[in-house]
Amino acid sequence: MPQFFQHNPLTKQVLVTIEGIATGTPDNIIPQADATQFVANLRNLNSNRDRIANIYKNTRIKQRYLAINLLSEETYEFSRKPGTIQERMEMFEEYALPLAEKVAKKALKAAEISTKPGNYFCSQKIEDTIGLIVFVTSTGFVAPGIDAKLIKSLGLKRNIARIPVHFMGCAAAMNGLRIACDYIKANPSQKALMVCLELSSINAVFEDNINDVIIHSIFGDGCAAVVLGAKEENMLPGQGKIVIKDNFSYLVEDTEDGIRLGITDNGITCKLSRDLPKYIEAGLSPIINNFLAEHQLIKEEIDLWAVHPGGTRIIEKAQSSLGLNDEQIADSWAILRQHGNILSCAILFVIERIILRLEKEPLKAGKTFPEKMTGISFSFAPGVGVEGILFEKY
Repeated sequence: MPQFFQHNPLTKQVLVTIEGIATGTPDNIIPQADATQFVANLRNLNSNRDRIANIYKNTRIKQRYLAINLLSEETYEFSRKPGTIQERMEMFEEYALPLAEKVAKKALKAAEISTKPGNYFCSQKIEDTIGLIVFVTSTGFVAPGIDAKLIKSLGLKRNIARIPVHFMGCAAAMNGLRIACDYIKANPSQKALMVCLELSSINAVFEDNINDVIIHSIFGDGCAAVVLGAKEENMLPGQGKIVIKDNFSYLVEDTEDGIRLGITDNGITCKLSRDLPKYIEAGLSPIINNFLAEHQLIKEEIDLWAVHPGGTRIIEKAQSSLGLNDEQIADSWAILRQHGNILSCAILFVIERIILRLEKEPLKAGKTFPEKMTGISFSFAPGVGVEGILFEKY
């Protein structure tokens, strides 16, 4: 079989593990029913008014968390002003740092890394442990970035390696994980911190455009953080760790219009082609099958599926392409329902949910799980690109 991917299989000597994972959201909870009513009554959306209710209903989203309350006259008036990109980026910085700091601290605590000087209850201190910070976003640009500000607020060492990942859309967490894994393989005594933060509400523009209506109906705000480290294989059983075995990346042919990100005078934009579901249904299965074949695996041997919750049609077409049943993608539906599409953060919300479910289900129903479960996780990048990881849950 020809080499289908360019990827870096992890060596047997260094197993990269998720040491801690955490998620968080802004405080504003927007029920989807309220959002539907508000947008349907906006005075300038005349050409698409009769379609708005059905568009929102078909999202299957119950609520979303937004940094900016979009259901206000003040926000609506601001969104209609021309040339607001500078103000929006300033707003991004204002709202991003507190949320990023809060979620990063949760992930570090889960990894038993202390962010407090002189804390002797944690054996690992942040200034000695974290050698790389990766900051991921497609909804804001600022430099020095949020990663630089986290160095100060978290107490990270000043000579830490830092890498921002911008404009890779919903798949950007997979790119960040690839970077972090490569760092851990080269520096197994260190750990890496990845923070994904998306504030779509900062870029809201209420124009009489059907694409804008669709974007407003599905995207939410949130943050996810992951601490990665190295473990020896004999240390894994019974620890509940996730090992990232490999990663993959594939740019589907002739899909350049599928997902497009851009910048206007009024912020960052996203355009989704009406052919995007078709691209996913036709292209996903051969990509996943060929990647699994390189690891002598088939789809039936995958125990856990973390599918990007990008929207109703995204999940449905991924399920159809891969022949998955409803139970296999239930975690993705749950995240979409409770949060909407949180871009790069969304897939980490799904992975966290899977981890928590596997911990709780045996206690509730007397279930037992294998000592090791194999999983695959993927998201979609502009292009359309498919980015993902193969992992094992111990």
